[in-house]
Amino acid sequence: MTRVRQQLQRILKRLEGRSEATPEESLQQILALPAKQVIPLLIEALEKSPHYLVRLVSAMALGELRAEKAIPALVATLSDSSLTVQRAAAEALAKIGKPAIPLLLEQINHEELAMRRWVIQILGKIGAKEAAPALLNRFTQEAPELQRLIVEALGEIGSRKAFKLLTELVKHGGADFSRTAIEALGKLKDPKAIPFLLDILARDGAELRRLVRDALMSIGKESVPQLVRSLKHPNQTVRQVAAEVLGSMGDRRALRELVKALKDPDPLVRQSAVQAIARFPDKFLFEPLCKLLNDPDQEVRFQALKALVQVGKQMAKPYLKKALRDPDWLIRLTAVQGLSQLGGEDVLEGLCDALKDPEWSVRYHAALGLAKLKNPKAVIPLIQAAFDPHPQAALQIIKALEELGDPRAIDTLRRIASANIPEVSSAAQRAARTLQEIAQAKGFTVLPSKRSARRVRSTTQPAPSPAK
Repeated sequence: MTRVRQQLQRILKRLEGRSEATPEESLQQILALPAKQVIPLLIEALEKSPHYLVRLVSAMALGELRAEKAIPALVATLSDSSLTVQRAAAEALAKIGKPAIPLLLEQINHEELAMRRWVIQILGKIGAKEAAPALLNRFTQEAPELQRLIVEALGEIGSRKAFKLLTELVKHGGADFSRTAIEALGKLKDPKAIPFLLDILARDGAELRRLVRDALMSIGKESVPQLVRSLKHPNQTVRQVAAEVLGSMGDRRALRELVKALKDPDPLVRQSAVQAIARFPDKFLFEPLCKLLNDPDQEVRFQALKALVQVGKQMAKPYLKKALRDPDWLIRLTAVQGLSQLGGEDVLEGLCDALKDPEWSVRYHAALGLAKLKNPKAVIPLIQAAFDPHPQAALQIIKALEELGDPRAIDTLRRIASANIPEVSSAAQRAARTLQEIAQAKGFTVLPSKRSARRVRSTTQPAPSPAK
C-alpha cells in the first residue's frame, strides 16, 4: 500500500504544479496501479485535495474503476466548487450505475437546485426504472428548467409509468415541453402512444412531423400494424409519415399496403411510398413502379426511376433509356446515374448521347459513367464533347479521357490546354502528358498535328538510334 501511495502521490503532485502532465495522461497512469489499493487513496484525494485538477482526475479514475465504495464521495462532489469536477463526478456515478441509485434518490429533494439537476440527469443516464415514481412525484415541485430535465430522464429510463404525464405535457405543456415530451414518448416504446402520436400529426403535422416520425421509429416494430392501418388515414401528413416510418423499418408485413399507397391521391404520399418499397428487392414491385414513370408529379417520377434500379436491376434499363428523353433534367440525370450504376455494353450509346444533353450536370454524370465503363468506343464521343462550355462538365470529360488512356485524345487535349479557364487548361495539360507517356510506353508515335484528334499510328520499327 505504501508503494502504491507513493506512486499515486507522484502522479497527483505533477497535477498540482506547473508540470505539463495532462489529466488524460495522469488518468492512464493511475489506471495502471492496483485498483483495490488505489481506490481508497483516490477517495481521500477527491475529498481533501485543494487542487481542482487532482479532484478532477480522482473522480475520472473512480468512474473508470467502477468504484462503488466511492459513491458517497462522488455524490458529495456534485457540489464541488468547480463545475468541471462536478461533471466528472456525475459521469463517474453514471458509469458506476445501479449501485449509485439509492444514494442518488436520497438527494432528489436536496435544497440545492444544482444538486437536484445532477441527480436527475444521472438517474436518466443510468436508466433507473426504480427512480420513475420519485421523478414523477418531484415534477410538480420543480422549476420549468428541471421539469424539462425530468421529462428527458423519464424518456431515458423508459418507464411506462410516465405515459400519462408525457401525454398531458404534449397537449398542454407549451411548445418546448411538447417537443421534449414527444421525444420521451418514443423512448418509452409503448404501443399505446402510437394513436396519440398519429393524432398529433393530424393536428400539428407540419411543425412536429420530424419529432413524431422519430418517436414512432423509436417505438419499433410493435407499431407496424397500426402504421399500416394509418396508410388509409384521412389526413395526408399521417399517411405520408406512416409510409416513411414503415419504409425505414423494412417490415414485410407492410409491403402490400405500401404498394396500394402508390395510388394515393396525394403526390407526397406516393413519393414516400415509392421510397419505402425501394427497400424491398422484390421483382413483383417492378410493374407498379413502372406505372409511376408516367405520374404527373415530377418528384414521383424521379423517385420511381431510382427505385426501379434498386428493385429491377437489369430489367430497368429500357425504362432508363427512355427516361433520357424526359423533359425534366432531374429525371434525365437519374436515368444517366442508373445506367452508369448498372453498366454493360448496352448502356454505352445512351451515355454517349447524354454527353449532348442541355443540362451540364447530366453531361457531367454521363462522362463519369463512361469513365467507369472503360469502353474504348466511348473515346470518340468524349473527344467530340471535350470542348464543353461548362467547366465542371469539361473537367469530368477530360478526366474520363485520361482514365480511358487512349492516345487519340492527345491532340484535342492539347488544344483544350490553351483555353481561358485555368483549371480546365491545367487538367487538359496533365491528361495530355499522361496519354503521351502511355503512347510512348506502347510504342506509338503521336503526330504533332493540331487538326485531328485521331492521327495516331503504331510504329512497327523502333526509333533510330542517335548517330554516334
